[in-house]
Amino acid sequence: MYKKMNAKGTAKLNLAVVNIDQATKTIFLSGSWGWISINENILAQFANLEACEWLIDGRKIVEIDTTGFHFVHKMINIMSSKSAKVSQVLLVEEDQKLYDLTQHFELCANNTLNELPKSSFLSRVGESALDLWRTCLQLTAFFGQLCTTVATLFKRDYPLYVRGIVDTISTAGIKGVLISSLLCFLIGVNLTYQMAPQFVTYGANIYVVNFLGISLLREVTPLLTAIIVAGRTGSAIAATIGTMKVQEEIDALQTMGISPMRRLVVPQVIGLVIALPILTMLADVSSMLGGMVFSGPLLGIEPKLFLVQLQSSVSINNFWVGIVKSFFFAWIIGMVGSFCGFHVKANADSIGIQTTRSVVISICMIIFIDALFAILFKALGV
Repeated sequence: MYKKMNAKGTAKLNLAVVNIDQATKTIFLSGSWGWISINENILAQFANLEACEWLIDGRKIVEIDTTGFHFVHKMINIMSSKSAKVSQVLLVEEDQKLYDLTQHFELCANNTLNELPKSSFLSRVGESALDLWRTCLQLTAFFGQLCTTVATLFKRDYPLYVRGIVDTISTAGIKGVLISSLLCFLIGVNLTYQMAPQFVTYGANIYVVNFLGISLLREVTPLLTAIIVAGRTGSAIAATIGTMKVQEEIDALQTMGISPMRRLVVPQVIGLVIALPILTMLADVSSMLGGMVFSGPLLGIEPKLFLVQLQSSVSINNFWVGIVKSFFFAWIIGMVGSFCGFHVKANADSIGIQTTRSVVISICMIIFIDALFAILFKALGV
């Protein structure tokens, strides 16, 4: 807080007053000794005191706080540096107790008591590991609650919130078609440019189709589309639910007997499970189109030959593998976004923190699940 008083405010304020009696060697303190009523220039008059014993009488102080005692201690320190000693400090009983508490506590910038203890590297690693463990447990519990809600979705009288599903499909699917298709098209172009010199070197130009068909349809396109949706829709879900929690709208839903899980989370997850596979299909077409368009000038592969090689050499299983994975990716994005939204706290930074956290957790889990699917499909020979 910035301390600034105008002349009118200063006139109404009971300021701290110091009177020095040279005859009795007594320093009388009176007035109000608070943060707003103390002038720092009050310490200047102690610089030239006579080097002898002085008595400080503060029994006429109207009110005093820790800031006031900070100046009292500072006053005594200045006198000690000038060889002037303080024999006794007289205060009323209530002030004496606070003075005793602050006698060995100096409020200064370099005071070690004001510094937070620095944690070691191992303690920081341990705290991070514990935080990760707690998050995993909470996310697992949330996953179980979501599965239970979906399993009992049509066994309750409360209807499914269809409008929420449609809104999620619109936000994640229709509005995300352009950006996902464009980026996957550019990925197809980039991979063709990067791999063309390698295939030309060995005279295996036609095999670029095999490479693009397997890598794009099976891995790159589903993964990239899921990451894009996690950044767009997952963060939006976390921010929306977080804002509702801050504004106590979720408490209002519970008061009316409406389950937030059924009303908010399930429609988001179902909408993403519908929208993301469709986005992945369109992204597959865009990525292969990018590879086909630039295979002609770079490798001499005409579009007709590209399509024939794609149909004959690239198994349709590669396409279905990517689509199957997109269902699980959609579930993860909706679940993690909702999970982080429910963990928003009532402060200014929490929504931003949880929104960022939702994107990070979603991407990490997507890549982890993708690795598990790679191992599983390899074992199954798919």
